[in-house]
Amino acid sequence: MLARGRSSALAAGALALVLGTPLALATTERGRASATILQGIVVTEAVPMSFAAVAPPPSGGAIVLSTAGTIRSSGGFVFRGTPAPGAFNARGLPHHPTSVSFSTGNFVTGPGPAMRLGAFTNNAASAFDGTANLNFAVGATLVINPNQTPGQYTGTYAVTVNF
Repeated sequence: MLARGRSSALAAGALALVLGTPLALATTERGRASATILQGIVVTEAVPMSFAAVAPPPSGGAIVLSTAGTIRSSGGFVFRGTPAPGAFNARGLPHHPTSVSFSTGNFVTGPGPAMRLGAFTNNAASAFDGTANLNFAVGATLVINPNQTPGQYTGTYAVTVNF
């Protein structure tokens, strides 16, 4: 009978526990999430930048190529050939605002000391056109070292079109 008394006591305790505990009410609602993935901008070089042929003075100096393709210097330089600004085409979203930026620490290299290429300029609009295109020219400054070794010099620079 002791076992029966113990079972009854346990059952009564469990029932008191259940009846004495307030029931918690809960509900669940689902939230929504969304994302729009934009098409990435595609940039292509249409025309490489060219300072043409340059005969610098012994002291060297800087030459500036404009986005219109004109070249100027501090003096003493002789230019031959046809300089050309870099030309780029970018494809993005119609009428979306944009900006253009350039890499730093650029050089052209060849048979002599490397020459610094920088102070980039561009004539890009502030937004893609209605057909999602952005066409622009790039000019820059080339710093020619004193007594620069004659020869062909080439280099690269990065153009970034930002949304």
